[in-house]
Amino acid sequence: MKKSLWIKIHLYCGLFTSFYLLVFGVSSIILNHKLNVEKDKVANTWTTHVSYDPNSTDLDIALQIRDSLDLMGWVPPWKIKKDSSSLDFEITHLGKTIDFQLNPHTGVLHAKERPKGFLAVMHELHFFNGNVPNAPLLLRTWAVYQWLTLFVLFFSLITGIWIWVRYSHKTWELYVFGGIFLLSVILMLQL
Repeated sequence: MKKSLWIKIHLYCGLFTSFYLLVFGVSSIILNHKLNVEKDKVANTWTTHVSYDPNSTDLDIALQIRDSLDLMGWVPPWKIKKDSSSLDFEITHLGKTIDFQLNPHTGVLHAKERPKGFLAVMHELHFFNGNVPNAPLLLRTWAVYQWLTLFVLFFSLITGIWIWVRYSHKTWELYVFGGIFLLSVILMLQL
């Protein structure tokens, strides 16, 4: 193959992986510096009437309501609170948390939606594996994108080294940068 074709392949691989690397880098900064990026402001409130099986456990009732309203997200069991007049729980996913208050006697459900914000979504993508209950297909493909990005990034690394070794006419570059690369690998393995 021609040198220009190898360079184009290498550049397109870099463009493909750039979004993921930016998200991963920003989310790593947020994670390591323990920045508080979640917003706690209520953006929308609504009320509806729901039906559910009253003999179910509190978690099962919350899951039934989530499924009947066709909402996506997790129901954290530790956030479920119940007293004689209400059942409080939340449904959360990458971009939003919805706080619910159910009146078990009337079946009236009050909801408060709290969007998390752009940086909070990027932070949660750091750990996200694509498994959100009731999520659309596009959101569930994130795990495929992660693996594809990993393989394309590895291929880009190999082609970059191959282009450099094959078409570089300055041998001192190979020794200097190759030595730095080997030294950094050895240091990473030792620490």
